[in-house]
Amino acid sequence: MANNLITRLDQVAQANLTQVAYDELGTTHTYQDLLTYTNAFAAWLDQQSTIAPGSPILYYGDHQFEMAAGFIGGAKAGHPYIPVEVGTALPRLQSIIKTAQPQLVVAIDDFPANDVEFTGQILTLADLRQIMTTPATYTPTHTLTGDDTFYILFTSGTTGSPKGVEVTHNNIQSFADWMMGPDFNLPTATKYLGQAPFSFDISHFYWLVGLLTGSTIKAVPLATVQNFGQLFKVLPDLDFNVFVGTPSFADMLSLSPDFNAAKMPQLTHMVFCGEELTPSTVKRLFAKFPAVKIFNTYGPTEAAVAITSCEITKEMAETLKRLPIGVDKPGVTTSIWDGDQPITTPNVHGEIVISGDSVAKGYLHNPEKTAQNFFKVNGVQSYRTGDAGFIDEAGVRHIIGRMDFQIKLHGFRVELDEVRSSLELSPLVKQAVAVPKYDKNGKASHLIAYVIAEANDYATPAELTKAIRLSLKDQIMDYMMPTQFVYVDHFPKSANGKIAVKQIIAEANQ
Repeated sequence: MANNLITRLDQVAQANLTQVAYDELGTTHTYQDLLTYTNAFAAWLDQQSTIAPGSPILYYGDHQFEMAAGFIGGAKAGHPYIPVEVGTALPRLQSIIKTAQPQLVVAIDDFPANDVEFTGQILTLADLRQIMTTPATYTPTHTLTGDDTFYILFTSGTTGSPKGVEVTHNNIQSFADWMMGPDFNLPTATKYLGQAPFSFDISHFYWLVGLLTGSTIKAVPLATVQNFGQLFKVLPDLDFNVFVGTPSFADMLSLSPDFNAAKMPQLTHMVFCGEELTPSTVKRLFAKFPAVKIFNTYGPTEAAVAITSCEITKEMAETLKRLPIGVDKPGVTTSIWDGDQPITTPNVHGEIVISGDSVAKGYLHNPEKTAQNFFKVNGVQSYRTGDAGFIDEAGVRHIIGRMDFQIKLHGFRVELDEVRSSLELSPLVKQAVAVPKYDKNGKASHLIAYVIAEANDYATPAELTKAIRLSLKDQIMDYMMPTQFVYVDHFPKSANGKIAVKQIIAEANQ
């Protein structure tokens, strides 16, 4: 087996030239297209004197084939990829550009060039297609490999500034090899559901692993995902064998009368990541798909997608209050720490620390945050997750929640301070606190905003809420917008004068 992902992708493509590699609701591309597009783009990149060797490329788009082809073509020419989802809030987009300093933006969807400061080159979809569909002979001589940064994914910092996680070629290759190994026994030359956006690292579960196994990606664009009626209409015809996504998305699909083994007998495997998988979700899925194999995985962006796994059985769903996250992948060790000291006693709670070949380099151009969260354990790259968990007597890993105010909501990592700071961008908001509302399974179901409003003339709280939402239209991501607003005159304070956020959370969940 070749020791480079790009070489392996080319080999798979050569062996499956006529096979459909990517199907976006009927718009299909073959593995021949994958070869042609990526070689042509890599050749074009090498000819651009204004794009520095090794500089990252920002890809702005949805679920288009050109996104994945761009990632691979850029990596062939030695450029890491930065996927940014269409519709990203402008302050976040500007922060990403400022931090990453890309010299090229590949605008597969319309890029808001007039609304952000960017002095580099912008490649439109029309330009890109002309480049990619013009065959070019290309021999990779400087493809990304080893400890080269392979991609940069931006998560959120506690101050609201996105942090760019630098994931290396070896990091993501270790993940892909694990996914294709005996821990999962996933079918090859199969069909993967492609729903998670490329800016969400669990997308590597389907597009990278899928293309490495000669499979077909059944991609679903964002507009379809957000429209229940349209989503449920196309669902039976997607014809995928492997579901990859968050429990929240599976819960959404479960509302469809067609999401069951009778209508979708080809669905054999479900792989979950991104948020807690609850027994109630699993029980619903087994009721609909009695023979399906369900896997729970865990991992932060800083450790190349996922680093633990566990096959979930019907018995586990019936008997356990919370499901385990499983055992470590090869090359990784998770341990439980109390401050700077590891805990070796089973079942004792502490912070989950990840060590091994999946752990990223750190945060791009952010040595302070890198030093806070990344360190060496016996010379091995390690990461403090901020997640609380424990290891039981059998060596199985369990997660019990966040150690701070960072939560998972609908598969996205959300920091309450970032939501607060975004809300306070509204001229109608004097001060705000965002807190999670938890369901009976202890899972964050939505956000509640507690707001001290500026003086205004709105007649009702509903009218004020509507106005605040409108004022923040381009300032906050949709998944971060609270669904409930509570207006107060003041916030409770702690003994040292700080807002008592934990008290507000407790009151919101009484």
